[in-house]
Amino acid sequence: MVAILSLAGPVPAARAQEQEPAPAPAPVERPLRGAMTFAAGATCLDAGRLEDQVQAWLGVERVPPDVRLDVRGDERDPRAVAFRISRPGSAHDRRFDRLPESCSDATAIVGLAIALAIDASILPELLPAPAPAKPGRIVAIEASAGFEVLPGASVGGSVGAEVRLVDWLAGRVDVEAQFSWGNAIDGTSGQFDASLAAAAPQLCSGGAVGPLRVELCSGAGFGLVHAQGHGFSTSRGSTGPWIVAQGGLRVVFVAGIPWTLDFEGVFPLHVPDFRAESSSGAALYRSISPAAALLGAGPVFSF
Repeated sequence: MVAILSLAGPVPAARAQEQEPAPAPAPVERPLRGAMTFAAGATCLDAGRLEDQVQAWLGVERVPPDVRLDVRGDERDPRAVAFRISRPGSAHDRRFDRLPESCSDATAIVGLAIALAIDASILPELLPAPAPAKPGRIVAIEASAGFEVLPGASVGGSVGAEVRLVDWLAGRVDVEAQFSWGNAIDGTSGQFDASLAAAAPQLCSGGAVGPLRVELCSGAGFGLVHAQGHGFSTSRGSTGPWIVAQGGLRVVFVAGIPWTLDFEGVFPLHVPDFRAESSSGAALYRSISPAAALLGAGPVFSF
């Protein structure tokens, strides 16, 4: 009975706890010289200088312990060398048959090839930095509406090109047209139509605001206004210069395709008045407002 109770009793604490296996020791890296066998043959290569070059390319002085490097210069050709990088289950062979005559250049080339064979992740660091993206260029085709750009309301359109000079600054030129019909001059019974053709160079500054690109633009507009009278006792047409300060807000966004919205103020600097004569012969005028607005919207094409 005592033996049975003894076997069924508590296991001693030292035996109750399971022994966890000790972690395997981390592999110890070693100097490249310890992993390399070298024979210069007829070449000018030197083991010490080659080791320095490989370490310089790798940025470390040691290599994984499973790496084996065998470098063999050709016995007859001073510009030929071969090497083998081997690891368990894999090997990488490379041969150079036309090394530079300069010993330093030959050492650098072979050293780089060995470093890449050991660790290909250094390749991006050796490549030149990518060239900065070329400035963006867009063409916008807009339908537009004007308010006192010509007398009263007007409609028209524009075609504009914009070139991104730097990320936050762009140059822009719009070629625009506006048309206004049935405008009256107080004191007369006739009406006149007016049309405008102009070019507007501007500078735009801005950047991304969430999914939008928002720019503030300012510049000038240069063009010609043509008026044609109807219903006057003597109806004539005339053309005059149109010079304004112009600028505002441009918003570029994507809704299926890129679109642009332009909200611009137009401030006349030198524009013509529209003149008619009353039945008594007095000159009557209709002038363009000292402040006007131009709204445009349309698709954007980039290239």
